[in-house]
Amino acid sequence: MTRSTLLRASVPGVVVALMLSGCSSVGIGSGSTLTVTIGVDGPLTGKLADLGLGIRYSAELAVAKANAKNTVPGVKFVLDVKDDQADEQIAKANAEAFAANPDVMGVVGPLTSSGALQMAPVLAKAGLAEVSPSNTAPALTWGADYRANGKKRQYPTYFRTVTTDAVQGPLLARYAHSQLKAGKAAVVNDSKAYGANLAAEFVAAFEDVGGKVAYRATIEQGTTDFTRIAQQIAAAKVDVVYYGGEHPEGGPLAVALKAAGVKAPVAGGDGLHTDGYLKAAGAAATGDLSSQPGVSVEGLASAYGYLDAYHAAGHKEEPGPFGPYAYDSTWALIEAVGKARQGKDGQDLTGADLRKAVVEAMQEVSFFGVTGDVSFDEFGDTRNQVASIYQVQKGSWVAIVPFGRLRDF
Repeated sequence: MTRSTLLRASVPGVVVALMLSGCSSVGIGSGSTLTVTIGVDGPLTGKLADLGLGIRYSAELAVAKANAKNTVPGVKFVLDVKDDQADEQIAKANAEAFAANPDVMGVVGPLTSSGALQMAPVLAKAGLAEVSPSNTAPALTWGADYRANGKKRQYPTYFRTVTTDAVQGPLLARYAHSQLKAGKAAVVNDSKAYGANLAAEFVAAFEDVGGKVAYRATIEQGTTDFTRIAQQIAAAKVDVVYYGGEHPEGGPLAVALKAAGVKAPVAGGDGLHTDGYLKAAGAAATGDLSSQPGVSVEGLASAYGYLDAYHAAGHKEEPGPFGPYAYDSTWALIEAVGKARQGKDGQDLTGADLRKAVVEAMQEVSFFGVTGDVSFDEFGDTRNQVASIYQVQKGSWVAIVPFGRLRDF
C-alpha cells in the first residue's frame, strides 16, 4: 500500500485535518460559536472492546478534522463517548442519556444490532439522529417481518453506513457453494439478534443455490465448551461450518472443530472478522472465512489518509473492520449539521430545532468518504450495498473478494 510521505513528515495533529476525506465546508454560520455534541456508543471495555475502541478513535479523527478545518462555520464539535460493554440494556440507558442532553445532535453507534434494537426506539422518540457503522440486522430498517410482509421503515431517525446481513450472509453462502464447491453445511449461531438473523440469511441463500444444511445448533453467549457440537459436526461430514455470532465464541468453536478432526473451514460474518478471532482460534483459524459488510478499505485510495492518521495517533487498538465506517458515520452527522444549521428564515438553528433539522438533513447527505460513496435510501440504509470476503492466511485476515455483490456468485 502506498502511504503519504507528507503525513509522516508533518505534525500528526495538523496533517490529519488536511488529508482525511470529506474536506468541504458546509453550512453558513454567523455570530458566536455553537458547541454541538455527537454521542458515540460502543463497547470500550469487555470482550468486544477492540471493535468499540476502533469506532471511538475513528470518530475522534473526524471531529478533530472538522474543527481544525472549520468545516461548519460557527460550530465546534465535541464527543460524548459512552461504554455499553456490548450490553443491550446499558446501550438503552446510554440512549436515554443522549436523548436527555439538549446539546447532542446525533449519535454514532452502537456496535451490536441487539444494542441498536434497544437504542433506536429511544432515539427515534427523542427525534435524535443515529448512524451506526456496524449494525447489520435488516429488521432495524425493514422490520422484523420483512420477508413475509415486505419492507417498512421502522425508525425515521435511524441510519447506517454498512450493508446488512441480507447481503453479507447470502454472499458468503453463494461463494461457499460456487467457489468452494460446498454441498453440505453445518450452521451454528448464538441467540442474539445478530447471530440468529445472519445464520438465517446464510441458510436461506445456501439452500436456494442447491446446498444442504446437514446440522443446526444454537448456543448461548459465553459458551466455551464446544466438544459435543464439534463431534456432531464431524459426524455430519460437512464441507463448511457457518457460525452466526461473534469472535469470543467463534474462536473456541474453531479450536474444538479442528480437535475433532473437522477439516471444513469455519465461515462467518463480520463478528468473526477481528483480531480477537485470530487470537482465540490461533492456528485453527487458518483457511477460515468471514464476510464483512462494505468494502475492504485497505486497497482504497480514499482510505490511505485515514489509515495513516489513525496509526499516527498511536492507538494500541487497530481501527478494525468498523473504524472506517465510524469515521464516515461521524462525518455524515457533521455534514447534516452543516446542512441543517441555517434555517429557512436565515437564522442559525439551535436546540430542538437543530436536532429536528439534522434528522431531515441526514436523508440528503451525500459525499465521498473513506469507504466510498456515502448516502442513504428511503429506509435509512446505505446505498453502497457491497460486502467483502476475507480468509485467514498466515495468521492474518486477507481480502479475497474485496468488493462483492450478490450477482457475482
